[in-house]
Amino acid sequence: MMHTEAVETRTLTIVLPEAEWRALRAQEPDAIGWLHAQIKSRLDGPSSPQSVSSGTPPADAWWGDDY
Repeated sequence: MMHTEAVETRTLTIVLPEAEWRALRAQEPDAIGWLHAQIKSRLDGPSSPQSVSSGTPPADAWWGDDY
């Protein structure tokens, strides 16, 4: 039986120089799976407050609220 309820998804694009992509693949042969696992791990782990003093704005500040 197919699940008929639609699930919203996002597509991420990461631009890497070829040398960095090859270096990542040398360390992580399944680089895409590894990135997916890192994201899932971060979302499943304890959340930490965003540091205002880091000088880096929160991710949604870069592009605005894109919901």
